Amino acid sequence: MSKIKLDNYIKICLTIISGSILFVLLSIGILFLYVFFFDSTETTQDERYQQHVDQHILEAQKLDSIIHVLEEINKNLDD
Repeated sequence: MSKIKLDNYIKICLTIISGSILFVLLSIGILFLYVFFFDSTETTQDERYQQHVDQHILEAQKLDSIIHVLEEINKNLDD
């Protein structure tokens, strides 16, 4: 009878190990599918691009105001 109990114990252990491996593989597969097909990173990339463009516009406006001030200073120095 001990051989039958040992066989059942080995079957239970192998079932638990196999189930755990299957669970890990399914989790990785589901994560892979989610990232490649359902993740909405395009909107965040668009938002980052728009923010980048807005920063360039603000920098250009600051440079224009600096140029204007420098031209005023230069005009006052000439007079």
